[in-house]
Amino acid sequence: MTNKRTLNRRQFLKNIGVATAGTAIATALPAVAGAQAARKFYAPTLLRQTTIELNHWSWLVASDGEVWGQMIEAFNAAHTDIQIKMDVINPDDINTKILAGVAAGQAPDFGWGTGGLRSQWVADGVVVPMDDLIAKSGLDLTDFTESSLRVSRYPKFNNGTYMIPMDAMTLAMEVNLDHVAEAGLDISQPPNSNEALLEWAKAMTKMDGDKVSRSGIMMTGSGVQPTVTWGIVSAQMGFKRASDDLKTAAINPEAGAAAMQWVLDLFDTHKVSTRDVTDRYKAFGTGEGSTFWTGPWTIAGYIEQGLNFATVPFPQLGPEKHGYFELGGLEMYAQQDTGRYEATMEAIKWLSDNSFLWTTKGRGAAVRNSILSREDYQTEGHPWAVRGAFIDGMEVADLAPIPVLNADDFEIYSGGNFLATTIAAVVAGEKTIDQMMTEVAEKWQADLDIG
Repeated sequence: MTNKRTLNRRQFLKNIGVATAGTAIATALPAVAGAQAARKFYAPTLLRQTTIELNHWSWLVASDGEVWGQMIEAFNAAHTDIQIKMDVINPDDINTKILAGVAAGQAPDFGWGTGGLRSQWVADGVVVPMDDLIAKSGLDLTDFTESSLRVSRYPKFNNGTYMIPMDAMTLAMEVNLDHVAEAGLDISQPPNSNEALLEWAKAMTKMDGDKVSRSGIMMTGSGVQPTVTWGIVSAQMGFKRASDDLKTAAINPEAGAAAMQWVLDLFDTHKVSTRDVTDRYKAFGTGEGSTFWTGPWTIAGYIEQGLNFATVPFPQLGPEKHGYFELGGLEMYAQQDTGRYEATMEAIKWLSDNSFLWTTKGRGAAVRNSILSREDYQTEGHPWAVRGAFIDGMEVADLAPIPVLNADDFEIYSGGNFLATTIAAVVAGEKTIDQMMTEVAEKWQADLDIG
């Protein structure tokens, strides 16, 4: 299992010049600022005779890492009995290091995970079941959204909970407002159909001879962008990666094929996208694209860059409403000293209870109903004009990981898994759409058969 999705996102902020300095995040905030922040958070619940230092590994190394650093500082300022030592680990290395740490009895106490992608780690005992610890800690599971709890649990393993949700993410359409004004379009009435989307895209696309010099729809010739686009559009057209009972793969393959043709047409028929884009984050930030289907991890970087943009809902391009769903949360790793689990769970509970800052300025949508219902949830943090669509889009975000051991094969947000490399071959003209659909169906069926 890899963290290529996280590397791509962190590289985005590095490329446009706003990435932070790695491990300095955990100690960069002054003590006074940490104490001030702590007054906005709940007080600690328990006191111990000696201080327990918990080891936390994080791969958040950009602007979201700065906010997460504030969260850790606030926890430490609010507690004397438990302290968190945070180390920032390269996203490419973190999974390997965690596995090695567990094997050697030197794993961190907790870290970030992605909901639904840990089946193999659950089977191997790398991550710790949390249900009993949750009950002891008093964490109120009734306050969590149903979708976040569902993706934190693994039906194959007694529906056990192996992660505490921290934020939920979907994709929305970021739009360059300068390009909108130039084309005479109205951002208050964004496109929400195939016809309207293509009309917008063509109005904002620029050509240099027969080549696209500014993409009306930001796309790439390989990697994440065509993969996740196909994944969402195919679902909207009626395709399913797996049946509800996880017995049959690639339901309604005709819709999957139609969606792949739709992606190809962006390049070859409508000419609103170009295969020549390699760094989609940088390209959109420098005005080489007018619309960009991406996630909330981009907000802070583009704001800091000074980009004039707004975010609108992902358009509905087929008869069904579907959206990408990703859940970020905190997981615990196996320890030789199991007595550390209770303190770790207490820390995670506090971070969850106090996740208002994280979900207004750090990254995705809140997964706590008490936060979502707060009057100031829409006014605090980043402007609603750039983050509201990511929150509202959660209503139709249902394309979550397929809960099987080989879940990564099914992932639509990936630049290097089996699906991404197969789609890239189609975009490059090396495989036909029929070949792609046959290979995908066969591979996914084999994965479902393994369980």
